[in-house]
Amino acid sequence: MTISTLEAKLKKSGVKVEALTDAKILRGTAGISNLPKKVIRPKTVKEVQTIQKAAHAEGVALWVAPNSSGNGLLAPEATSEPVLVDLSAMRAVIAIDPNSATVLVEPGVSHADLSAALKAKGHDFWVDSGRNDAESILGSIWDRSFGYTAYSDNLMMQCGLEVVTADGTQVRTGMGAFPKGDCWQLFKLGFGPYVDGSFTQSGLGIPTKVGLWISPAPPAYRPFAFRIDDEATMTAAVEIMRDLRINMVVPNTVVVIDGESEQTLLGGAPAAWNVYGALYGLPKNVELLWGMLNGVAGKLGNARLEDLTSAKEASGAARAALMKGRPVAAWSQYEKSVGSRYLRLVFAMPIEGAQALKFAKRTQEVAKAAGCGVAVEQGTSWRALLGEVLLSYEEGQAQRALDCGNALIREWATQGIGVVRADPAFRKAAMATYSDAGFNKLQAMLTSAIGSTDVSRQAA
Repeated sequence: MTISTLEAKLKKSGVKVEALTDAKILRGTAGISNLPKKVIRPKTVKEVQTIQKAAHAEGVALWVAPNSSGNGLLAPEATSEPVLVDLSAMRAVIAIDPNSATVLVEPGVSHADLSAALKAKGHDFWVDSGRNDAESILGSIWDRSFGYTAYSDNLMMQCGLEVVTADGTQVRTGMGAFPKGDCWQLFKLGFGPYVDGSFTQSGLGIPTKVGLWISPAPPAYRPFAFRIDDEATMTAAVEIMRDLRINMVVPNTVVVIDGESEQTLLGGAPAAWNVYGALYGLPKNVELLWGMLNGVAGKLGNARLEDLTSAKEASGAARAALMKGRPVAAWSQYEKSVGSRYLRLVFAMPIEGAQALKFAKRTQEVAKAAGCGVAVEQGTSWRALLGEVLLSYEEGQAQRALDCGNALIREWATQGIGVVRADPAFRKAAMATYSDAGFNKLQAMLTSAIGSTDVSRQAA
């Protein structure tokens, strides 16, 4: 049961196993000693089935990267050297339905690829690319990430999934399991158990197709910022924006970020605290809501309301683009500045001003004491505030970031704040904080029934 045996078996089927030379695809795996040295790049579902069957038979663990950006990397813990399956070659935009605002794509398709395909056909839709449009659409869904538009919840906007399980079985979820009909990208649930989520943040299968709901460009769009210089006003602003977000007055991800973190990520000259959001809809409605925001600014007193529609300042212009589903060059500059040496953790907590302030300040305190660079960005989901922490480190100092991240996981867990998204380096520690016996038993049962050999339970 060796990789060389797997390689020989796949060669007979016309599937190559090659040396892995691009380390960037494994970003976020610092501290993991058992990294893949070989990569397989399938082009078809049939090849994925062949790979799964052969790896399962030989007891070789598979890691999966949706595309070369490495986002959504599935890295199940393995007792022997794993092999990476890079799905970058599966890059087809299979179907676009402009009437129902849906698409069906292969896993290697990036946000930029889909945007280009829509533009080529003359369709005016927004694709929420987050900060990096080179990332895989499937990877963002697989990792349960959030962007910045009203369609920011990547997993919620997913509809229809095709995966290949460890024994080579092709599975279509939801309405895709129905032999006739054309609702695969229209209705998420189908009939019977809803299983799509079980494949995300797990090693239970290799994805080969995914459906997505996309956002028609709204008639009017007005991005804004509250610029705030004191902590009391910041905490009050979070409370008010929570109500506006829950009531869908501000329908997109509302971002709360301190000036130092904002400069690190997007540059510019932001205030001490910055709250970003956007208004979408009919022009008259947007104008009416803008008046409401002016009232909010007056109530807060020490907050300056800024219209970002024609923003020139770097961070303001970047935020205006992000909330419209456009990527920004500043993110590439951040990655270049840290040499892609950073690790990500995302925590979930209530949308409460005092909690947001405490989380940002304490996280930065711990990170700086550990000798790490740090940026903390907090954004609303539907009812929770998601705190994204980026820990950067110098060459050869990855252990500092690992120790710091693990300390943050432990400290926040004692206060009821859990990790909901993490780079592979932290997934085992994050999963250890989820201690419900029934939950852990169910996870083990799913892995035993569906997962491949030589793979222990994948961290969520």
